[in-house]
Amino acid sequence: MNIKQANIILEKINRLYKSMTLDPSNIDEFEQELMLSYIRQLHQSFSPEVKAKKKKKQKTELPPIVNIPKQEPDPLPKPKPKAVKPKPKATPPPKSKPKEVKIETPPAESKPNPAPSPKPEAPKVVVSTPSEDFSELFNQKEAKELSEKLSELPIKDLTKAMGLNEKIFTINELFGGDGKAFDTALKTLNTFNSFDQARAYLSENFAGQYKWTSRNKKKKAINLIKLIRRRYN
Repeated sequence: MNIKQANIILEKINRLYKSMTLDPSNIDEFEQELMLSYIRQLHQSFSPEVKAKKKKKQKTELPPIVNIPKQEPDPLPKPKPKAVKPKPKATPPPKSKPKEVKIETPPAESKPNPAPSPKPEAPKVVVSTPSEDFSELFNQKEAKELSEKLSELPIKDLTKAMGLNEKIFTINELFGGDGKAFDTALKTLNTFNSFDQARAYLSENFAGQYKWTSRNKKKKAINLIKLIRRRYN
């Protein structure tokens, strides 16, 4: 039984269930299929694992070691030493004093110091109050039930907070199918220190451009904003 995996799947089920209960009369088929897949994964995480039978290792007997006596070779006859004629000593040539050669070293050229590369500037975010339509997306009630509190645990990295199916669903519904805009938004949100900065960034760049306040997208946008809020808890 994998408790860690079961906890992750349970968190996804609670988040999707909360999303479905916001508008029970308008539940998409995709949300139903996604909920069924989460339930199957949760069931698999609690199923018992089949232990593999241990195979007995067969011991292989090594053949006995037979000591073979070494045969010493017959001694070879020693060669007779040859008479060596002494070589005449060569007279060394007279020594001459080496001439002193002065080597002039050219003056070292002073290299100009390279100009320091400019530091990348952090994205400037202007905190502004959202419009009345956007306030419905960002104003959320405090969690009272245990399932709601579990779904609001803090997140360290938004790029790793969603599964593959949930990412595809969010990109198609809230970012017009633009995966680069989705990745840029999550990486930028990771650099902020407060939810106020994230709210201003989403309001000015995405909520109005992709019409998050429309009837078909409002519920999905609220779920995404809840997930982003957990980054700053």
